[in-house]
Amino acid sequence: MPVLTPDMTAADLERLAGHDDHAVRCAVAAHPNTPPDVLRTLAPTCPGEVLGNPGLPLLRLAHPRLILDWPRDTQLTLIRHAFAPRWLRRFAMTHAQSDFQVALATNLALNAEDVAALAQHGAWQVRARIAARPELPPALIEALSADPDYGVRMYIAARADLPGASVDRLRRDASVFVRQVLEQGQRT
Repeated sequence: MPVLTPDMTAADLERLAGHDDHAVRCAVAAHPNTPPDVLRTLAPTCPGEVLGNPGLPLLRLAHPRLILDWPRDTQLTLIRHAFAPRWLRRFAMTHAQSDFQVALATNLALNAEDVAALAQHGAWQVRARIAARPELPPALIEALSADPDYGVRMYIAARADLPGASVDRLRRDASVFVRQVLEQGQRT
């Protein structure tokens, strides 16, 4: 297995980016001398290494649209990652397409302010992803248990940490699906 050294050139790293070993490719993605096009290629399979690359802030200075001009699926992969920097999370939060907020809602490293903002998003898919997060403050669980969309309420009904008021509300829910999900969750 090749050993990556700090003095490796962009050409060396570009050559190693096609290595058969996934660990080598991810090491290339984490190397500060890796060219932007190689980072773009490696980002879908090594997102944490690309986001943690110490050269990324400097590359963004030289290429302000770095990542923002990458393929949409690659952007969504990076947005979902816990290492997504604040600037990338802001980009996702304000993007015109709600699938960027859906991806952001699954990022487990979100701060409480972003979680609360996404819990009020206009698209039910975003609120549903927030409802499915493993840790939510009781106030958000309570608010989402009264969400106008039954899909969001189903995610809340499946939670093991439902406050009593939410359980009572969901037992009387208009949707039979929400009541069924609640019943199954309460049995386990």
